[in-house]
Amino acid sequence: MTPTKQPIDFLIYLILFGSTIFVNKYVLSVLNFTYPTIYQGWQTLVGGILLRVLLSNKCLSVSATDLDKPGFISLLPSFLFFAAGIVASSKALGNLSVPVFLCLQNTLGAMLYLMEIAPSFRGGSGPFPLLASLITIGTAVAAVLADIDMTVDALKFSDSPYFWMLVYLACVAVQTLHSKIADARYTDVDRLYFSYVFSVVVLAPASLYLEEAFEVLHFPHAMRYDFYAGCLLSGVLGLFLNLSYMKVRRHNYFSIVDASGRLLTSLLALATFADVTTVTVKILVCINLVSAVFVPLPTLKDAEGMDEVNEPLKEGV
Repeated sequence: MTPTKQPIDFLIYLILFGSTIFVNKYVLSVLNFTYPTIYQGWQTLVGGILLRVLLSNKCLSVSATDLDKPGFISLLPSFLFFAAGIVASSKALGNLSVPVFLCLQNTLGAMLYLMEIAPSFRGGSGPFPLLASLITIGTAVAAVLADIDMTVDALKFSDSPYFWMLVYLACVAVQTLHSKIADARYTDVDRLYFSYVFSVVVLAPASLYLEEAFEVLHFPHAMRYDFYAGCLLSGVLGLFLNLSYMKVRRHNYFSIVDASGRLLTSLLALATFADVTTVTVKILVCINLVSAVFVPLPTLKDAEGMDEVNEPLKEGV
């Protein structure tokens, strides 16, 4: 990435990140589309078809690698946690405010950073990133406890959106760690495409088993244009957000840009969506979002295949 393109690439990433969160929140919460296997199945179908078109027309600077049996076995855990993670994230985002959702997302980066520096018991960038990581995790836990304490069904944690948020974070964490030992022949674009295909194949029968495919027939907003537009945009934006992430994540300032994007998106969400969280939770979330700006993300410069996906698109995003 050349220095002159960095601000543009970062701006594109921020726009895609905020737009993806807003579109998903609108469909899941405002329209109250509570069928995650259908929603994520549709998203991955749209994203998979679009990515296949981009690869077929050589719009990306990488070519697809065929998935053989050893590769499938190696990548299978990643496929499983990808599918589980996107479903869990839908159930969490649909019932949590955007600031709380992004606050809890910050804990993953902080935990991965602590795991990275744990072997030497010292932070390579000094004590301040370590302190910021601890504050990020501590404020997130405190915000959850403060919010659950004010909920009537506080003891039913397994039924709460925080349970699904925990499942989502665990899936992303395992998927991130697994990517370091998975078959290095496959680039991030390959893994994204195969994850899309696997998710469509898995979520289609799952929607029938869970009867969501039948319940969705009675969805009251099924004929609204904004519903169809939101579902289509969620798949398109999700794909280009992933491609943009692959493009900018190696930059030294990406951790700051990424955390700042969560902060800005949260501020805009407060003015857009209803937020019933208490003042205490809002203060804790605010501290979390600010402290996360100073948490370095785990380095990816030595990851296999990264040179091939550093510039995933020839033009644009």
